Amino acid sequence: MTQDEMNTVADQALARHSRRHGLVPFRDEGRLRKLRFWLNVVFMLGAVAGMALYFTSYRELAVYILIASSVLKFIEATLRIMNL
Repeated sequence: MTQDEMNTVADQALARHSRRHGLVPFRDEGRLRKLRFWLNVVFMLGAVAGMALYFTSYRELAVYILIASSVLKFIEATLRIMNL
């Protein structure tokens, strides 16, 4: 089988691949789902506020806000990894 024939076979296999691949979609059913959601919201707001302050005026305060936001994100990621 030549390289061109192998590429054609591979292209045909990709074309026939259906969207329904048998994988189960991710469902977040953890007990702390709402807490994780709000931790993410506060993290995003803090990150945006920290970056805005950093590039406009109060750099030291911005660094503290960004550190606090990062701590919240680490807490959320830990809860997600622990499947709580």
